[in-house]
Amino acid sequence: MANQVLYGFHNLQDMLAARVTGTNFEAVNDAVTNALAEHNRQNDTLMSLFVDKTQKYTERYAQMGAASLQPMDDSGRALPIKPSGFYDLAYPIQQGKAAWGSDYVTKVKMTVGDVERATALLVGADIRWMRDRVLAALFAAATWTFPDKLYGNLTIQPLALASDGVTYGLGTGSDTASTDTHQLAQANAIGAGADNPFPIIFTELMEHPENSGDVIVFISSSLKATTTALSTFHPKADSNIQVGSGSSVLIGDLGVDTPGVLLGYEDSGCWIVEWKSLPAGYMVAVTTGGSRPIAMREDPEPELQGFNREADRDDDPFYESQWLRRAGFGARNRIGAVVYRVGNGTYAVPSGYTPPI
Repeated sequence: MANQVLYGFHNLQDMLAARVTGTNFEAVNDAVTNALAEHNRQNDTLMSLFVDKTQKYTERYAQMGAASLQPMDDSGRALPIKPSGFYDLAYPIQQGKAAWGSDYVTKVKMTVGDVERATALLVGADIRWMRDRVLAALFAAATWTFPDKLYGNLTIQPLALASDGVTYGLGTGSDTASTDTHQLAQANAIGAGADNPFPIIFTELMEHPENSGDVIVFISSSLKATTTALSTFHPKADSNIQVGSGSSVLIGDLGVDTPGVLLGYEDSGCWIVEWKSLPAGYMVAVTTGGSRPIAMREDPEPELQGFNREADRDDDPFYESQWLRRAGFGARNRIGAVVYRVGNGTYAVPSGYTPPI
């Protein structure tokens, strides 16, 4: 039972069956506040792999340019140069709400455990709301229009798409920017040789100077068996098993918090994480360094940031607790992630993830 109790309520575990009355009321209220703060902290930690926060509704994203020194004699003076390359972006802001309530009799009988479970239910709803909108921003395959009440219609961009003509710098020996597509697909199941998508994913991310660090590929559970069967895959070491001589053993560790379970490492340079929330047949890859692929727009007012209790409504005999999240997501570093579909040679947005959702 202890591991199932929300942070904030951990000091009240011996009181879960007690009614919320008298001096318990203040302690329970503090527990809800602490649980909410910890939820927002953990959510920010996990989101940091995918999301940079912003309060801007639009921005011009500056790309890394390429330059070389100018040939010069002892009396020469170089011509001034300046950074170049950018693309324009915009970000939506959406609103989600949840509430729990009771009548007078239920409220009187309510226990500390009842409040903890109601809080856990609403926190879980926020996790799903945020997760689905981040994934929708990553999976998007076309621009879409968000009608902003203050700024009019905003055009929200997907990850890099060659058909829109935007060019991106390369750090692979080329001084010329080129178009790129970061929504990829393969018809065959994951396998050896040309059917191994991980070298492709690694190259697509690391060829751009904006990206750095380790490459993490999040795979759906449907792709776990074929991925771990690759001869180039090395499972994460099991601390309960001592491997004998003559076997390759993964000794490194990713060292960052991720949603899902770290499975191991693939020879191309990709860390593999099973994320059960991903739709079947899909993968999402990011790097641990550089700008995040997605921007999360929030309001500038602190009261409207994060997931918070908006208000309590006490209209006898009914009581409600209203909770609010305001946030919106759109591509920022458009070459900062790769989405990959397995089992069909044509990329398509998975069902239910076409923005806006």
